[in-house]
Amino acid sequence: MFFLKEFTFRNCYSFKDEALLSMTANYNMKDNINFVIKHGDGDNAVYLNPVAAIYGSNAGGKTNILRALSDAIRNISEVKRICNEPFMYPFHEDETFSHRLVIVHDDIEYEYEYTANAVSNTSWEDSKVLKESLRKRDLRAKGDAKAVFVREGTAIKESMYNDKDQQNEHLKMIAANNSILVMRHVGELGWDFFKPLYQWCSNVVMDMRTPNEKDRHEDLIKYASTLHSDEESLLRFSNFITDIDPALFAITTMTQQNDNVEPKIGEKARFLVWHKYREASGDVDKLPFLTQRESNGMVKLMEIYPIIKRALDEGKPFICDELDKFLHPLIFKRVVEMFNDTGEGGVNKKGAQLIFAAHNTIVVNREDLRRDEICFVDKNEYGESVVKRLSEITDEKGSKIRLDARYDVLYLSGNFGAIPEKFRSAVV
Repeated sequence: MFFLKEFTFRNCYSFKDEALLSMTANYNMKDNINFVIKHGDGDNAVYLNPVAAIYGSNAGGKTNILRALSDAIRNISEVKRICNEPFMYPFHEDETFSHRLVIVHDDIEYEYEYTANAVSNTSWEDSKVLKESLRKRDLRAKGDAKAVFVREGTAIKESMYNDKDQQNEHLKMIAANNSILVMRHVGELGWDFFKPLYQWCSNVVMDMRTPNEKDRHEDLIKYASTLHSDEESLLRFSNFITDIDPALFAITTMTQQNDNVEPKIGEKARFLVWHKYREASGDVDKLPFLTQRESNGMVKLMEIYPIIKRALDEGKPFICDELDKFLHPLIFKRVVEMFNDTGEGGVNKKGAQLIFAAHNTIVVNREDLRRDEICFVDKNEYGESVVKRLSEITDEKGSKIRLDARYDVLYLSGNFGAIPEKFRSAVV
């Protein structure tokens, strides 16, 4: 299994200075310790959280954290050149930007970082890799991290491979093209020390879209077609939805071409949502509705189920912007609870991590989130965003926020920043 420890970024979107999104847990805090996953032993052991919740005002920078993380992931796992098309919008175009990812796999920590010149309105030829490095550290033994490779411009300055090794020559050949990340190329080849971080990036499940109604229903058609020939998975899906809405009888699938004919393999299907209703006689019957007739909340729930299931079943990281959108607060709360349920017999047996941005504060409390799982994003008058974890914030006396405090009330009262100081009435 692969776990994110840290993501550091600089000069990305509204973040001018270096910012840190951390999944590390302070094991000495009295917060829910059963959420935490331990890696390694002794002094090098690290403790990681399964959830990072990002809160802040509209246009404060919440989405920009996820965008920066998405850029780093895509540059490693998808885009062969650092800027195949303008992929990011730096705070200052004349400065460099950097991404740093720290991943833990089998008690080995991999720290990868690259720096490139920042461009936003030009072609990929103008974007060049300036620095790139990969280091690894054994969390079961003492000692500092060791360099796998260090690159400066088009030259390999340091390498764990001998000068005459074929691997070292290959690194030099790739680095000679400063529009290509070494990690992207070598990770795809499956080299031992490059593979873990490349695989983490390849396995991330992301929901960063704001799909229109047509796209949402097309997504449901694809999922219905997948479940149509898988009765067990369809039943699990139906039970999940009907457990949340007792007014539903079941969810089934039907083919689009001919509802009375057994579908062929690969034929498109659609969901039928069966609602209970009571006849005049008092008898209970059921009526089918297509998803086009369902509420936004029901459609969002049906859309997000396969993503959550995939993440939890396979231990994949899930990154989601506006996770709470269209969801009832208690459903949103339940989703967060599932990822923090890492104990013996818990739902999150494989340690999937959830990173999300939201506005609904129902989970901003000590029962649902640790203080080091809650992040607040604030933006100053010059449009520069910063991010801090609740565990790092102090009050006017310099004291840390107490475990028994009402985090949600303090946040909405402006004690943590991250909300506009003044709300002005709109003029229409």
